[in-house]
Amino acid sequence: MTSSESTQKTTQPQPQLPHPTPSLPFFAKDSFWNTPIQPDARPDSRSQEWVGLLADAQAGRGFHINLHEWTIPVFEADPTVPLVPLHPKLPRCPLSQGHMIASEEKLGPDHPCGLHVSVKNGVPIPPEAVPDPCHDAHMVVIDQKENRAYDFWQCRQEQDGSWHSNSAIAYNLDGPGIFTPSDLDGIENDESVHLYGPCRASGVPILAGLMMQEEIRSGHIRHRLAFACPVPALQQRVYPPAAWTDGWLPGGVPEGCVLQLDPSLDLSQFDLSPAARTVARALQEFGAVLVDYAGSVTLSGELLSPHPGRSWDDLLDEWALDHLPWSHFRILDTGPLETTGSHPVYHQGMSALFYKHLEEQGESVIPARSYHSSQRT
Repeated sequence: MTSSESTQKTTQPQPQLPHPTPSLPFFAKDSFWNTPIQPDARPDSRSQEWVGLLADAQAGRGFHINLHEWTIPVFEADPTVPLVPLHPKLPRCPLSQGHMIASEEKLGPDHPCGLHVSVKNGVPIPPEAVPDPCHDAHMVVIDQKENRAYDFWQCRQEQDGSWHSNSAIAYNLDGPGIFTPSDLDGIENDESVHLYGPCRASGVPILAGLMMQEEIRSGHIRHRLAFACPVPALQQRVYPPAAWTDGWLPGGVPEGCVLQLDPSLDLSQFDLSPAARTVARALQEFGAVLVDYAGSVTLSGELLSPHPGRSWDDLLDEWALDHLPWSHFRILDTGPLETTGSHPVYHQGMSALFYKHLEEQGESVIPARSYHSSQRT
């Protein structure tokens, strides 16, 4: 955002207001997220095929970066912010009834129903906090005193001031940044991870891999990035870090895999802004982890619009990486893949993609409940 003053002929960038952020990068120094890619890292045998799927999904364009919508606003709660009760929203959310159907035989008074035990005693939400206005309504609150983060998915504040959320979970910012099977106690194949607290469909913290404005301005990102794509694999994932997956495409790109830009690539040959070069170097040094489904292949920077005086304007453009060809990317060796995750027949958008794929492959299209039952027999 720029402002024009009558006493000047030139347009000056609007000053960015200070915004204190806990020590970056988030998580322990030896966390998966903060570990650089080793020089001897090898591409997966399916790397070319998977990168081809990403390139086809972008229809001739390069990496996108979500900066203004469909991303994560981050708020900080100082010690004066009290804990407030959080209420479950999944049972009455029309767009999440498929998730409820997948778990209907297990739902009861002891089921978390989206709210992890870590948030049962309340959450610190500062008065200025608002979720991303897009459908996912993500939000993160950082508790400075406790050095903890609180993730929310499809959350909102009601007119009476109470907070409701489809999913919510808390975790330590000096921890590994990885949710373990015990964190998802009771989850079964075909269910959505959102019923157990995590707010990313891959079961990773939503702070993990998020680009913060402070580190872009510093010129160095010291952690792995997070990206989403339209073609995540059906019930195939890499753990760590992906404790789950919402993939829909048989043979697609597994969530949790690491995508790397060729570390030997000379970035000076591309028309990149200083901020874009910072992101590109992070893609070379640390890579990007597939964490979710999205309508395009996209990274994410923190949502700044809820913070007065702060914006990405004059710093980073959403298509700043468009010049980097997909031929310079590779997906690293995944090792054996985990084969559990949610099933697309229980997701409104994913089910349409899944059934269309079955039709195109000449396979029978059968009702969701019948398909679900056939997979269990």
